[in-house]
Amino acid sequence: MLDEAHCRATLVIDMQVNTTQNIYAKYENETLAVNQFAMAHMGLEVGQTALKVDSYVVACAPFRFSLKGGMLLAVFSREELVFFQRYTNAMAGLKLVFQTGTATQPMKIFARCTLKSLSPMKGKDSIGLITVEWRPCPPDLLSIIGDYFLLMERLKVEHEDFKGKRIPINPVSSGLMGYNNYALASYEGSESKAAVFSIASDKLEFLLPIQAPALEGGKALQVKLFFRSYQFAIAGTVLEATRLPNGAQKVAASIGFSPELVDIIEHYRFSERFSIKSAAQGQGETQQADSLNADAKKNKSG
Repeated sequence: MLDEAHCRATLVIDMQVNTTQNIYAKYENETLAVNQFAMAHMGLEVGQTALKVDSYVVACAPFRFSLKGGMLLAVFSREELVFFQRYTNAMAGLKLVFQTGTATQPMKIFARCTLKSLSPMKGKDSIGLITVEWRPCPPDLLSIIGDYFLLMERLKVEHEDFKGKRIPINPVSSGLMGYNNYALASYEGSESKAAVFSIASDKLEFLLPIQAPALEGGKALQVKLFFRSYQFAIAGTVLEATRLPNGAQKVAASIGFSPELVDIIEHYRFSERFSIKSAAQGQGETQQADSLNADAKKNKSG
């Protein structure tokens, strides 16, 4: 009996080791930007990240993560920056806090690392860019980062599946997607409010006011969308811009992969199917009730 239990435990450990090795081998050269979307899906707790160097604790914010290391942002005076640069290549420890899934308690990870570099961020001398290298990447952190890379792979597949499938913007679709009916289009240094009337994973259609600059096909632009869940900007290319009789411009723009938008579209499609199913079920129940009432009346009259 003990031998059987030992074998099962050994098998579980071997599977965990193989899974860890597979994740590392697959994603060792991938890097993720720690933005609003990434923090939400990883469960990263904002404001609880700290780097311990020698006897000092530096409050910082994650900027980039990989399975090999990370990049952090922290506020330094000029003197502090020079002081901490002397710890380059020294051992350090990074405290991270995650609230994952349905866990009742946050997960606290202390990652041992080497401080590889510390330099001022270009154009922002008061912000220090810290690069660390894991020694090694803690299993829990490796699992969280690996799961996020897997999510990106799935969303890229769905981006392709959702191409060309337009979602008209109306009160119902806006409600299901959590769209705030607010967007900003940036074109050649000018920013204008945009009225989006159609969304797909690869295309946006919107109206621009009279005072907006005339857009030309083939030129780059950026559209920032405001949803209840996320606010994010998408880079795109003008496909077509038509001047309407009232002076406004009707614009169609192709866009690249946006994990935030694909995630929102995925939830919308699910909600849409659920709503249709519920409505059909409700209609069926009403018809059955009407039929029963009709039969009851017939029996009573008979």
